[in-house]
Amino acid sequence: MKTKTNTRSPFLLTSCVLLSSLGVAFSSACMAKVNYADNAGFSITNVSESHAPIEVVYSHFIQHVDMWWPKDHTWWKGSLRIDEQAGGCFCETTDTASAAHMHISYVEPNKKVVMTGGLGPLQEMGITGALTWEFTTIEATGPSNDDTKASTTSKTKVTLTYNASGNIHFGGSKATEEDAVNLVNVVDKVQAQQLNALTTFSNEN
Repeated sequence: MKTKTNTRSPFLLTSCVLLSSLGVAFSSACMAKVNYADNAGFSITNVSESHAPIEVVYSHFIQHVDMWWPKDHTWWKGSLRIDEQAGGCFCETTDTASAAHMHISYVEPNKKVVMTGGLGPLQEMGITGALTWEFTTIEATGPSNDDTKASTTSKTKVTLTYNASGNIHFGGSKATEEDAVNLVNVVDKVQAQQLNALTTFSNEN
């Protein structure tokens, strides 16, 4: 009797874990860019804008992460918090379990927060890096109420950059260059959705 052999590549298996456990939706208002990617590390950048002022977006980022961060991007759909201080934690907790998604290494309120570590399945690969959230004000002009003079309003641009290093591997075997690049493209889409969740929440609240 013949047994079926699993011919799916390690990359496909790991990507399925990322996609299913993180619930990736590929539609996003973010501008995404893979700066570089190989089987020893990667750099990706996503940019999104909110109509809310910078103080509001930053406050939502820190104080309401449990409301805007997609619950499908967690281990157990637990409670999330970001400690607004160096040495703090971006953590998830339930009644019986806990996890550090990232650690906080730099905080400049309303400007920049840097987290370090590996998100999701990247942790167990030994991939680590710096996840930088940058908040900048964009001045936008438009017609005034009487349509005779231009008025100025402030929007917020959030730039999310993840610079990571470590050997990308699947099941103990180092990834091919192609499989590594494909995995990084998946990670890029995951982070685009996370960033878009923040700016959408800020627009609606």
